[in-house]
Amino acid sequence: MSSNRKQTSLFSFFSKANVGAKEDGSSSRPTVPPEVMKPRENVLVDDMSKGLAQKWSKKLQKDGIDTPKRCADEEDLACSPIKSSTTPKRRRVVLSSDSESDNDATADGRNANQTETVRMSSPQDSRQPEPRTPTLFRNSDRRTSTPRSAARGATTRYTVSGIAQSFIDSFRANEEDMDVSNVSTSTLDRTIYQVNEHQSNDVSKKETKKAIIDDCESERFPHLDFEFLQPNKIRDADGRRTTDPDYCPRTLYVPDAFLKQQTPGHRQWWLAKSAYFDTVLFFKVGKFYEMYHMDAVIGVENLNLTYMRGKFAHCGFPEVAYGRFADQLVSRGYKVARVEQTETPSQLEERNKVEMNREKVVRREICRITSAGTRTYGVLDSCDGDCALDAIESTARHLLAFVEKISPNESTTYGVCFIDTSVGHFYIGEFVDDSNRSSIRTLFAHYQPSQILYQRGRISSATQSLLNSVASAVIKEALIPNKEFPEADCALKMLANKLYLGDSVREWPQVVRDMLVDANALNPQCAPQFREAMAALGAVLWYLKRSLIDVDMITMHQFDKYIPPSLESRQGSKDSQRMNDENRFYYNICQNAETKEDYWRGRRLVLDGVSLYNLNIVPPLDSVRNTGLRDPTSSKYSLYNTINKCMTPFGKRLLRQWVCTPSCDADVLRSRQDAIEWLMSSHIKAFVLKATDILRKIPDLERIIQKIHTLGLKYRSTQHPDGRAIMFEPLRYNRRKIGDLLAALSGFEQAFELVKLYRGLQSDTQPCSSLVERCFGTSFPDISSDLNHFREAFDHKKARDEAMIVPEKGVDREYDEVIENVNDCKRNLDVYLLTIRKRLGCTNIQYFGTGRSRYQIEIPESIAKNLGNEFELKSSRKGYKRMVTDESIRLFEILVAAETKRDVIRHDLMRRVFADFDSRAARWTSVVERVAIFDVLISLARYSQSSGLEMCRPEFVYDSNKSLLDIQAGYHPCLAAKMCAAREEESNISYIPNDTLLGGDHPLTMLLTGPNMGGKSTLMRQVAVLVVLAQIGSFVPAKRMRLSPVDRIFTRIGANDRIYAGQSTFYVELNETKIVLNNASAHSLVVMDELGRGTSTYDGTAIAYAVLRDLAERVQCRTFFSTHYHNLCSAVRSIPNIKLAHMACVVDNENEVDPTLENVTFLYTLSDGICPKSYGFFAAKVSGIKPEVIRNAFSASQLLSECPSKKLSRLHELIKAAKSGCGVEQLSRMIAAM
Repeated sequence: MSSNRKQTSLFSFFSKANVGAKEDGSSSRPTVPPEVMKPRENVLVDDMSKGLAQKWSKKLQKDGIDTPKRCADEEDLACSPIKSSTTPKRRRVVLSSDSESDNDATADGRNANQTETVRMSSPQDSRQPEPRTPTLFRNSDRRTSTPRSAARGATTRYTVSGIAQSFIDSFRANEEDMDVSNVSTSTLDRTIYQVNEHQSNDVSKKETKKAIIDDCESERFPHLDFEFLQPNKIRDADGRRTTDPDYCPRTLYVPDAFLKQQTPGHRQWWLAKSAYFDTVLFFKVGKFYEMYHMDAVIGVENLNLTYMRGKFAHCGFPEVAYGRFADQLVSRGYKVARVEQTETPSQLEERNKVEMNREKVVRREICRITSAGTRTYGVLDSCDGDCALDAIESTARHLLAFVEKISPNESTTYGVCFIDTSVGHFYIGEFVDDSNRSSIRTLFAHYQPSQILYQRGRISSATQSLLNSVASAVIKEALIPNKEFPEADCALKMLANKLYLGDSVREWPQVVRDMLVDANALNPQCAPQFREAMAALGAVLWYLKRSLIDVDMITMHQFDKYIPPSLESRQGSKDSQRMNDENRFYYNICQNAETKEDYWRGRRLVLDGVSLYNLNIVPPLDSVRNTGLRDPTSSKYSLYNTINKCMTPFGKRLLRQWVCTPSCDADVLRSRQDAIEWLMSSHIKAFVLKATDILRKIPDLERIIQKIHTLGLKYRSTQHPDGRAIMFEPLRYNRRKIGDLLAALSGFEQAFELVKLYRGLQSDTQPCSSLVERCFGTSFPDISSDLNHFREAFDHKKARDEAMIVPEKGVDREYDEVIENVNDCKRNLDVYLLTIRKRLGCTNIQYFGTGRSRYQIEIPESIAKNLGNEFELKSSRKGYKRMVTDESIRLFEILVAAETKRDVIRHDLMRRVFADFDSRAARWTSVVERVAIFDVLISLARYSQSSGLEMCRPEFVYDSNKSLLDIQAGYHPCLAAKMCAAREEESNISYIPNDTLLGGDHPLTMLLTGPNMGGKSTLMRQVAVLVVLAQIGSFVPAKRMRLSPVDRIFTRIGANDRIYAGQSTFYVELNETKIVLNNASAHSLVVMDELGRGTSTYDGTAIAYAVLRDLAERVQCRTFFSTHYHNLCSAVRSIPNIKLAHMACVVDNENEVDPTLENVTFLYTLSDGICPKSYGFFAAKVSGIKPEVIRNAFSASQLLSECPSKKLSRLHELIKAAKSGCGVEQLSRMIAAM
């Protein structure tokens, strides 16, 4: 195949000189990948031994690729070989495609005023699967394309930009062939490619709105044939095969012989890949991130990138598109390493002179590894705009590590640590779990992890089953004990690092100090009851360190203790989850509460993972790959999404925490209810509307605080490899940094506007809510001086326009001093000039020069010829001599030193401003907490007003001797919301409210029967969801609701197996039932739907009877128990604590012969008594089963129901015959007949 059929990015660097030529925005890059080896997903991660680590570290240093010097383990890079002489033959298929411009790349081209290559297609939404073949893509800049119709020998004239020429040079085989005169080559690595220069002349015809797709005929990429990459021959860096139990899938062995064959640039790539084999490398080459070999295949398949021409798989994209593409890969479960150039060619040349080397490749370092659990949304990860963070999902995703310890008595203890890296908040805890792992399941449901770390070979089969079932969609990594998953003592030593918490234990966060034997000891030791928790913290620290964000997170000093809701005590609730931040307001008031209220103080309603899922409280735990949910409508109408009217992202996160752990505390509930009722009152309607508008303008302050904290760390600029990275868009990134700071300041200005707006209401005669008062009253932090400080610290508009912060005088004392010092030096030079003029008697003497040649004394030639040796001639012009003296040289050197110091400080000024902002973090965080609470309260008030339903304020009864639940005309909040939405679309749908009463003077247990599809499950879920809504303090959709607090909701609903855990449907039923019977108290609410459906009728009936009776007589909690076993109703009719009820219906044309003639109208109304039939044949009819099948089923049902009754009657006849003296022969014949 001729060379002009091949695609190369070189053509993009050319622009035709003829300005009248038509521009073409379409791409000419082929995209269909050949047969490739599929990458393994979710591989477990191990590490290399120290000996091999040192070996590879030396190789890296020699070849100029570094990882952070503070972490020896992370400098280790292994190798892997790849080379082939077979060039793929490519056949082109042309498909039509729309051509669009990429905003980032286009803006970049305008800003840089130069052409650039954009080797990408239009990436689709990372949440949707990408089409593989054909791939539609578009060009992302506005350069003039080369027409394919032009003759190869035509005299078309091209202009080549500086960066184009340097990029072309990178394709030349030899260093001598390269043109290094252009300044654009200063940051290009020219040794990464070896392609003949003549290939740049292969120009193909390019048509408007056409996409060219590569269709491989018989070729394979070379890396598919490398022996060391064959599945049965892959080894880790220590030489272990995949079958070895100690095999490390994180590393790859690459033969030395192969590395010697590579160009210096490719050798760097292979060394990095060998140490991070499970990570996709974004390898910086000049202004682009390149992907090679197996990584390129991933890029083409997942990012819609296109292969570049060459023997090996290769694709890339511009630096400015890093955030978009990295996010897409991470969302699909990959880890991404950003490898940056950390020196320019000129710096390389200088280093070679100093070290007496002849290296030909610039140094590169790994600056960041991003995974699903370590996203931070930094400057490179975001996009341009005032509030770039607002476009990111507000839900918190956590990196979670756990340690399991099984005691001799078979009890299981878990130590856990998890962090939301977007805000830098750690949670640490240790607890004993039951055999069903209920607490750890609840943890997974409340704090949805996106990545889980555990010790390799040290978890039980029960925990492994849990991970395979409940967390099957979550990325999991097994870390090597001790080496990657440190023990408690090692974790404490890590914390004592001066870059972390330091060696002064007294200054450590209180939560960490509480885990020590003696917080005042010089050598702190972990308390025995927290060793597993401390080890889990160590694993998180290790992983954050590997991801190069450890210092950023730990120095936030945000540590909270985690206690499972089922184990919380009153004290525990005060210091456990951050969701309880507002409780600091509550525990200082109402100390004179009644005794029974005191029992509930600080307690919370427990919702385990099963109940959260069964009741659809929050959207279910989904995959990081963002695959579609089975029932997206169910997710949309979860309780959280139904009541979520929050304006701020951090308010949404707080609301989710409220929903997952409702309160039982009377003070908390009354405070929230009072606040919501006050916000719903008509006389403050204007206040609520203005407050809502203000909240809408507030960005995600919680995450921005973490970003600014990171930007303000001196460590990042002096020790982190990102501080050495050579970036091509510094002005763009500086604008993003400044944009984040200005967005934060604007957000806090808006928060302060809320305070002023609220205080303007204090003159009103109506009393204000105590909770709102505690949010915005006198306890609100005084941030007015802080805002004034930053308002006057620098010119905001100028900073945004010039991408530089220059503080006003008086803001930074050191900067003011160096500026004054520079001015003093200049004044001294001016004074010296006046002295020379006076001495020589000439006013025409002046300074001349620029740069290092400044301050030469320009003296008329008539005077200069009479000067002595004191003046040294430097240069001259007609009629003048330019001279220097020892004094002028001395003064100029002092000036240069002062200017150098000024420039160093000026370069650090932006970081100093960020650090200044971060130094006030305690006040900022306190403001965010108060605004979040207010946002949630307004959200609940807006929900109550906009639901379209009758709403009431729940009444909590604390002095009742018996549990109570009384709901009049109650609605299911989520289903009713859906019905209201349907009514707005003029759909004839309505929701029937129902009354429910348990406890008080009535039975606590309701045995519920009714027709299939009659609403039994809906009613039971409705009651449970209304209890949750009431106990977060909200109003509920009902005419009236009275209840005593519920301490835990248990649900046994549906028939589902857990195939990955090896659990059958009936086993799951019984296991969940066991949890209910073992843990339910008199204050609990139990919802059991058709227990026993997973086994035979008789076994199911017997088990249902035993469980129902135990709940009614022993536990005596509020219970809803539905069944289709009608004989069960007869068996429990005499038990006084059980009430029989059913969902009513009306049957038309009831037929005892042909059930297909019947018509059942569901009334969806709860009524007393037993439903005579389940009307399952009507359900079969409406589901569309053929009538003849239904009739056959009815006949079989009649036969099955007749058999037991006939046998019973014959048995009675036999007994009667025996009693009447019937003979043996006759009795034998009767028995035989039976």
